[in-house]
Amino acid sequence: MSEALNAESVLASIVELRASLAEQGKRSEQANAELRASIDKSNAELRASIAEQGKRIDEQGKRMDEQGKRLDAVCERLDDQGKRLDTVCERLDDQGKRLDTVCERLDEQGKRMDKVLDELRVNNHRVGDLSNKVGRIVEKIVLPGIVDKFNERGFKFDTVSANVEFLNEKKNGKLAELDALLENGKFVIAVETKTELTIKDVNTYMKRLQALRKISRFKGKKIYGAFSTAIAEQKSIKYALEKGFYVLQQPDVMAVRIIDFPKGRSAKAW
Repeated sequence: MSEALNAESVLASIVELRASLAEQGKRSEQANAELRASIDKSNAELRASIAEQGKRIDEQGKRMDEQGKRLDAVCERLDDQGKRLDTVCERLDDQGKRLDTVCERLDEQGKRMDKVLDELRVNNHRVGDLSNKVGRIVEKIVLPGIVDKFNERGFKFDTVSANVEFLNEKKNGKLAELDALLENGKFVIAVETKTELTIKDVNTYMKRLQALRKISRFKGKKIYGAFSTAIAEQKSIKYALEKGFYVLQQPDVMAVRIIDFPKGRSAKAW
């Protein structure tokens, strides 16, 4: 009886064990199925990710190829610009050499100019000496003849001066400078000596005579202007006479004559 119970018990245990094993088998199959599904899903996602990354890599490759082409184009441009720059540098070098040549020529011309200026200084000194000599000739020979000619016309000048300078009111500059000045109690004749009389000389001298009116020494006196010239074109003489200046012609240093005014013209008092 006891052995029969044990056999049943064992059999029940075996049945129970088989049932447990079957249940575990089912669970294991279900777990395996879920694991396979998960693995398949992961594989699918991985493949999709790999495919997406592949596309991105392809796009980046295309971009890099495009950038490479652009870089090649830039390099070509840089090479071209480099060649142009080399050409410009060569031209600048050539111009620099030319400039050096020009500078050398300018230096040479500067030396020549310095030599010319030195000669001019010497000549100016000689001209100054000559002007002083001419001034003494005017004072000693020409001026007495001028005075005589005006005195023949009734002026009767009692004061005659050569190379006269008048300072301005502040005494710090010249107001007027005259070659000769003839005076008496009523009249003043300011004489300008010119080797060759021009219209410009006449216009300049009119301004100088206007300045003489500011000098108190000539207050109440009539001021006349006169030109003494050795050479003059007829148009210059005519212009001076029309402006009211006496014109004295000097055929030579020993002879002086006063040119008559045109009809309807006379000396102008400033």
